[in-house]
Amino acid sequence: MKSRLFSIAAICLASELVVGTAVYAEEARFTGPAVAVGLGVARNQIDWSDTSATSSEKKTTAVGRLDLSYGFGIAPQTVLTLGASYDLNKTNFGNYSYVESGTTYTGQTKMKRHFSLYAAPGYQFAQNWLGYAKLAWHNAKVEYNDTGESDQLTHNGIGFGLGAALAITQNIEMRFEAQHILFKRKTSDDRTESVRPKSTEAFVYLGYRF
Repeated sequence: MKSRLFSIAAICLASELVVGTAVYAEEARFTGPAVAVGLGVARNQIDWSDTSATSSEKKTTAVGRLDLSYGFGIAPQTVLTLGASYDLNKTNFGNYSYVESGTTYTGQTKMKRHFSLYAAPGYQFAQNWLGYAKLAWHNAKVEYNDTGESDQLTHNGIGFGLGAALAITQNIEMRFEAQHILFKRKTSDDRTESVRPKSTEAFVYLGYRF
């Protein structure tokens, strides 16, 4: 009788270990350090507050991005990813125009040195898939070049996004992500207009998890 009880207990313990190992293996697909390169498109625009100025045209531009992250398994099937990203190229925010002292000026805007810090809580809804939401803090420099004068402003902003990650192998992952970024409105010392960049982007990432 005792030997039978011991056998049942051993079987139960072994089952728990197998299940626990399987769950950990699934979580491990999206935990730990990772590096990824992303290619995306951004729909950009500059908003002006001065009534004499018009908003810039919406501009669609390609973006390359480097992404570094670390995933923490905080609960069964739940992962919190903390990361940072940096754009590899300048992005075009389109042309704009404004009127000053009866004269119409036109110019171009470009964003550079754009980086972000983010948190992305996610849920593993299938063996190889993780769905997640994203909250990010952004920082970038925007160049304003027109026939009247040129200027450069540093903008901070907040981004909100949704995405899904696919574990192709134990180490190779793909991510599909959409994000809307709203930067803080700023006014420079030598301009009367205040400007606010905003962007909506879609990205595909290919990454390696160590």
